[in-house]
Amino acid sequence: MKSTIQTLAFGILFLMIPFVAFSQMCNYYLPLVENTGLVYEHYDQRDRLEGSQTITIKQVETEGDRIIATLATEQFDRRNRPQFEAEYNIVCEGNILYIDMESLLNEAMLEGFKDMDMQIEGDGIIFPTDMRVGETLPDASMNISIRSGGMQMAEMQIRITDREVLSKETVTVPAGTFEAFKISYVTHFETRAMGIPIRSRSKSIEYHAENVGLVRSETYNERDRLQGSQVLSRVF
Repeated sequence: MKSTIQTLAFGILFLMIPFVAFSQMCNYYLPLVENTGLVYEHYDQRDRLEGSQTITIKQVETEGDRIIATLATEQFDRRNRPQFEAEYNIVCEGNILYIDMESLLNEAMLEGFKDMDMQIEGDGIIFPTDMRVGETLPDASMNISIRSGGMQMAEMQIRITDREVLSKETVTVPAGTFEAFKISYVTHFETRAMGIPIRSRSKSIEYHAENVGLVRSETYNERDRLQGSQVLSRVF
């Protein structure tokens, strides 16, 4: 059970970063064109390459005033061997764009819980269509409860708080030089398996550029020490 919970937790956090945001007619950060996408390189705290990630826009659908994009993502190790793949949805409606955190939970992640009762509650990660420096963005959360035979087996909670648009800066990465919004937030993660809690907290800095998406991100631990980073290496 513990290893299954850890696998699920890793999968969720992997999918959450990078989050490709769209706005202003859903094209502000990345044109909604099927079969286009982004490639990222991941580095550890010592700036050593850990692996890469490819995000591809698989499908774009319109339902009234809503635009729904299905994104396929695949993770590779430093030797370019496939490690993990999944799909998730991003929705643009009205003056907001959001990702349904429940959509991060694909069938492969939930395989270990197929014979159990799982309840999921939460809200999406929201980006406004008119982002401005100094703006505070809404928090997001997801709670997962897993029961078997009427007994509470495990609980998981993810909270994303303190989201703020700090500035707009020039950022240079392998894919080019971009003018990007600098956004900070805190991720609180807690799991309980058989009543035993495991908690962690991290701070992230992300740079989002118009018509491209996330171009760089950095993650820090509770002592404000760099734990890893990722950069946009290619747009296709």
